Amino acid sequence: MSTIICIVNQKGGVGKTSVCVNLGKTLSLQGKRCLFLDFDPQNNLGEALAPELASMEGFESGEHPSNVMYMFSGVVEAKPYAVNENIHVMGSSKKLASVTQDNMFDFADSLDAIKDSYDYIFIDCPPSVGALQHTALAVSNKGLIVSQAQGQSIKGVDKVMTTQAQIKKRLNPDLEIIGIVINLAERPAPKNQAEKEQDLRKHYPSLVFENKLYKTVRVSEAIETGQALVEFSPKHAEDFGFNAFVDEFQTRLEVKA
Repeated sequence: MSTIICIVNQKGGVGKTSVCVNLGKTLSLQGKRCLFLDFDPQNNLGEALAPELASMEGFESGEHPSNVMYMFSGVVEAKPYAVNENIHVMGSSKKLASVTQDNMFDFADSLDAIKDSYDYIFIDCPPSVGALQHTALAVSNKGLIVSQAQGQSIKGVDKVMTTQAQIKKRLNPDLEIIGIVINLAERPAPKNQAEKEQDLRKHYPSLVFENKLYKTVRVSEAIETGQALVEFSPKHAEDFGFNAFVDEFQTRLEVKA
């Protein structure tokens, strides 16, 4: 049975995509089969994992079977693009912005047809609330919130928690937030950042991950080479908190199972 995890915040620029890519790739190196679904019309996740997809015939129009738009079209048989044996991806294009709530069940049917082929399915959500984010929350059994220790980012967390409660009540009783990971942390933390982190931990004491992800250019450099941070620079994966985060993620999954 696959675990479907949406990576979310209703504030952009918090590093959701980089967390999604590195988390999934690290798990794939442990032998887990991972499917990545790009729910952002900008296709940042798709570009990071399979940049060649965007140039394929029919991809920009959403007619290619490896474009996630295909899953919203009522055609059940999507064909995820194989990056390697353990990493498959459904990219996106600007056409995805036209999705409405009416397309939600078509997507759910398409996902049902392929989900049992994977251990983990990661959905990289757009920052805005709407049909795409609602669909992601409606089909996921876990949610991971990525946040900075910064005011607008924390407001985005609050909005996600409100939306999650509504989706859980009305559409998806299995939906659980696995936690909130603080990303792009500075070391040492400026006073304002430390205070915002304290506020976040006080407000969500059981949800905020103990381990933070620290800011480093090595993350973007790793993605550019097509590698996970743990492959590209094992030392930085350790020093900047990523290994500890992955361990805590897996522990929280077991507890929430």
